[in-house]
Amino acid sequence: MTDDVRNQPARTLEEQLAETWDQLARAVRDGKHEWHLPVVSTVGLDGCPEARTVVLRGVDPVDRVLAFNTDRRSRKPSELEADDRMAWTFYERRDRVQLRISGPTTMHADDEIADQAWQSTALSSRRCYMAPHAPTSRLDVWDPNLPEGLFASSPDQAASEAGRANFMTVRTRIDRLERLELHHDGHLRALWQWKDDGSVDVSWLAS
Repeated sequence: MTDDVRNQPARTLEEQLAETWDQLARAVRDGKHEWHLPVVSTVGLDGCPEARTVVLRGVDPVDRVLAFNTDRRSRKPSELEADDRMAWTFYERRDRVQLRISGPTTMHADDEIADQAWQSTALSSRRCYMAPHAPTSRLDVWDPNLPEGLFASSPDQAASEAGRANFMTVRTRIDRLERLELHHDGHLRALWQWKDDGSVDVSWLAS
């Protein structure tokens, strides 16, 4: 006998999107959540894709924004100046859910957005922005790239301000979100695409 039973998804597309936002917000707060460490991709200045893991630092469902912090001396700023689109990839193993998200991206180094992000940055994280060498700098010999005297400790509040000049927060405004859930009886893949006027096109996709 041929098994031709097609069960409908247990959740609507609207419910799936709401769950996605809920889990993304949780991932900001929960360092053990698998979406806490997404991969973000840009187009390198040589035209090749550049992908790296970052820490998810902000989620705004209303404005459809994802944010992370970075060293302004890294390659990301110059890449985003040349092409402001960024792609984010998340994967959660337990429920086997993948997100592919993209949109135009803005960089904030010397404004209120950056100031607020810096104020919420832990001292242990601020130490990274005090590094003497710019990220990916070529070195003649290995160097931990940590500030002198802070190899095994965090700076105090006053000392940490030395890293502020190298700090930047990066924000992507989502205009495309694709969600994929893997299931033995049929994967669930859906796409949300937002237009400039805020309206959204929603569609199931073949897996």
